[in-house]
Amino acid sequence: MERIMGLSFDEIVEKYSDMITRIAILNLKNSQDAKDCFQNTFIKLYMSNKKFSSEEHLKAWLIRVCINECKNYRRLWNRNVVQIDDVVAPEHHDELFIILEIMKLSKHQRNTLYLYYYEGYKIFEIAQMLNMKENTVKSYLKRGRDTLKERIGEFYE
Repeated sequence: MERIMGLSFDEIVEKYSDMITRIAILNLKNSQDAKDCFQNTFIKLYMSNKKFSSEEHLKAWLIRVCINECKNYRRLWNRNVVQIDDVVAPEHHDELFIILEIMKLSKHQRNTLYLYYYEGYKIFEIAQMLNMKENTVKSYLKRGRDTLKERIGEFYE
């Protein structure tokens, strides 16, 4: 495989592995299934001859492929096992409570909140990645925030 954006395949995996792992676990709620989707995402990158215009383009492509892999995996296996320790090992009870509430959100709300707050993407970028209209992304963000505010009250801020 030739270098992509000046990075070797190993460097790309190292740089984006945490992000892809988190996305897969948030979508599948099971570390074993997430590992399969993680592997499939990077196999698709390795096998593709895609040319990327920037590192952001590469990152967005990886996110899109990972989310699609998760959808395909759920469709095939339809598993619903939550192993919260695989997502993060929170140091405080409050953090665990918040993470559990986020995990209860719909997949669209989880994905948009994650990409917006954790990865720092703008609404129009999320819309492109998830193949949605910007207003749909805004709606998922608002509903997700409102639901969290309702469920976790004093921890919300």
